[in-house]
Amino acid sequence: MSTRPTRTLGVLLAGGQGSRLGGERPKALADCGGRTLLARALATLEALTDPVIVVAPAHVTLPVPGAQRVTDMPGAQGPFAGMIAGLGSRRFEEALVLAVDLPLVTAATLAALRALRGDALAVVPAPGGIPQPLAAWFAPRAFLPLAESLRAGERSVTRAVLALDPVVVGPEQLAGLPGGLEAWLNVNTPDELAEAGRLLVHGSIA
Repeated sequence: MSTRPTRTLGVLLAGGQGSRLGGERPKALADCGGRTLLARALATLEALTDPVIVVAPAHVTLPVPGAQRVTDMPGAQGPFAGMIAGLGSRRFEEALVLAVDLPLVTAATLAALRALRGDALAVVPAPGGIPQPLAAWFAPRAFLPLAESLRAGERSVTRAVLALDPVVVGPEQLAGLPGGLEAWLNVNTPDELAEAGRLLVHGSIA
């Protein structure tokens, strides 16, 4: 029996340049444990959502069908603008936003996170006590206040999402979800990319 939800939008934020990783290609195309970050994130979202929308600037070339691709909003840059472009691309009953640089987060981890949202507008993990709104679930009613916040000049995705009064899941609760705290490694440097690859190949995270 399939566990894939219906009418659930997946938004993959894949616009990072990857300059901190030391390469010239987009971050999404960096290899991590034998697969690109893009391929890993797509597989994770496809297990939980349909459709999946990939958001990146127009100049970033990524191997995804055009129907799955949305460019950043004109005149706005950064992850918050990308999130709004993705969430605004389709009507949805529920949406899952995921950044491409969280390769250890699995579908099981995200499904368990969703179960904690209840009736709140969003549920946001906070590994290390720091909210991570780029791996969060959103109710449809969250879109309008988020979009209005962006139009008003807000550029911090964290501030905008926290203004929704979301459920924030701290380290103690995250440690009990599939993958534990290890799953929330954010890949921004060559050392972090290597560590994520090591855990994927030799560790307990599949």
